[in-house]
Amino acid sequence: MSVSPAPSSPDIAVIGGGIVGLWCALAAARRGARVTLIEKRTIGAGASGGMLGALMPHQPVGWNEKKQFQLDGLLSLPDRIADLEAATGLSCGYHRVGRLMPIAHPEKRRQSAQWADGAKTHWPDGLGWRVDDANPAPGWLADTSMPHGVNHDTLSARLDPRGLVAALRTVLDGDGHVTIAETTAVSGVARDGSLALSDGRAITPGATIIAAGTGAFPLIDPDDPARIGRGVKGQGALLRPRNPLDPDRPILYDKGTYVIAHESGLVAVGSTSEDGFDAPDTTDRKLDALLDTARDLCPALAGAGIVERWAGVRPRAAGREPLIGPLPGYANTIVATGGFKITFAIAHLMADAAVGFGLGDAPSLPAIFRPEHRLAPTG
Repeated sequence: MSVSPAPSSPDIAVIGGGIVGLWCALAAARRGARVTLIEKRTIGAGASGGMLGALMPHQPVGWNEKKQFQLDGLLSLPDRIADLEAATGLSCGYHRVGRLMPIAHPEKRRQSAQWADGAKTHWPDGLGWRVDDANPAPGWLADTSMPHGVNHDTLSARLDPRGLVAALRTVLDGDGHVTIAETTAVSGVARDGSLALSDGRAITPGATIIAAGTGAFPLIDPDDPARIGRGVKGQGALLRPRNPLDPDRPILYDKGTYVIAHESGLVAVGSTSEDGFDAPDTTDRKLDALLDTARDLCPALAGAGIVERWAGVRPRAAGREPLIGPLPGYANTIVATGGFKITFAIAHLMADAAVGFGLGDAPSLPAIFRPEHRLAPTG
């Protein structure tokens, strides 16, 4: 790895040093490409620098290509992480701990049975979904939260987002194919694929991958970024329980509230989903209310101290599905953004596809992910 200034003509330029951009840089370098990774702040400074780390599958009903893509990501990620940990000696905090979701209403109980049946059809043997009447985690999950039982899946996992970012950065630092240019903004992407940098320089890569999270949207359409996607703010916190906890406790999830025990002994709580906000990186009373809800859901959080409050903005592409593939109307320009809440589960697969397009392959992707099916070329 070398540090900026960036080379003027890399094989691939990756815009964005979050989780998708890091996986893109690694995938390209491993294929022998000369890579420049351009980040306007510092690596992992945006939404990828959060602390939640939930890796949870979609409900296994109404099966489609998107759900299969996410399942493929969840199943392939452990090996990718194991490779990173072996190469760096760093922990990414990954463990398949499962998930508990309380059932509050009889109708939800009926739906839960359908989800359990769907898992038998679509998930691999050894991973499943069941409905429990008795509390499988007393003291961790509140008995009062589950008047009609609890959903229990064994596919969900958790990781340490910051640990994964650090491991990816460490691997890239040791790769001679990669140049990382931090505190360097891309001010514009030309139709021919060349990039204008905020310091006045220009680079002409063989291919560009736009993986800048919410920052991708104005790069794709400076005049109307909202037609590409929007940012959704999330607030969360890290807590230190009063008594030590087993870090392999299952994820708790109920009505948008997550409670996740981590290897560090800390517990992550998240997250709000705010379409309208004034300050993207500050916390407020919405987080206070979320913490109150989490304490009701998880008795083990009684008396826990707050170690850190965090806020960030996650990219949600218009139409909900991620955008992955060549950008209409631009030469050699690939988009990889908009994964929203499932980004950490699929970022490595997004990267594989984006780099494949950049190097002339024809990756197989759900059609709904492809920009040519979602974005008309701008004028």
